[in-house]
Amino acid sequence: MNRRRLLIGTGASVFAAAYPSISMAEKAQTSFKLIWRGLDVGYSKIRLSKQGKTVVANIDVQISVKILNFDAFSYKLTNEETWDSGILIKLASETLVGKKKEFARGKRTTKGFKIEGSKFSGLIKGNPATTSYFSPDFLRRKIWISTQDGDPLSVSTAKIGDDMAKSVSGDIPAILWKVTGDLELDLLYSKEGKWIGSRFNAGGSQAEFVLNSSSGNMHSLWKA
Repeated sequence: MNRRRLLIGTGASVFAAAYPSISMAEKAQTSFKLIWRGLDVGYSKIRLSKQGKTVVANIDVQISVKILNFDAFSYKLTNEETWDSGILIKLASETLVGKKKEFARGKRTTKGFKIEGSKFSGLIKGNPATTSYFSPDFLRRKIWISTQDGDPLSVSTAKIGDDMAKSVSGDIPAILWKVTGDLELDLLYSKEGKWIGSRFNAGGSQAEFVLNSSSGNMHSLWKA
């Protein structure tokens, strides 16, 4: 046997024993442009990372509406959610609406999900979703926690049917769901469960999330 090859092989074995392999996190991401009155006024970016059964979702939203070079409206949200097997374990979010600070912080306890927010603080029982929308499984849940201020929103959802979602590359076939109750908006998902768009009313005009980029399937990653 070649002595040099033997030494290299032995060295590799020793190295592997000293530094055991680390499983790489699975990842998926989606980003949207926010279009309002024909203007590009902001974005939403969602990144999911999974290690074992734990999924961490990082969400960044930024909106800036200017009229005659004046800031008419500004909004910035940074949110991190931790999920385990489809159950919300932890939430930490900060939002700036103009100069007003909002927040939502929470964690799961044996009695439910304990939330401390700028609008609501208390215990939420059951298995709530959040206003991050990245899985159509959220549509089955009656309570969505507002990631802006912690408010537990009571919602109803209805499947409308086939529709088209807008993307920077053209329209995409989608399934339209209508959300009503404490929150009103349209959500668009692909047949594979990918969140690919939403529409809602803002200032008397329709605002729309237009798909900008996507890699992986956030729904499948979160649900598996």
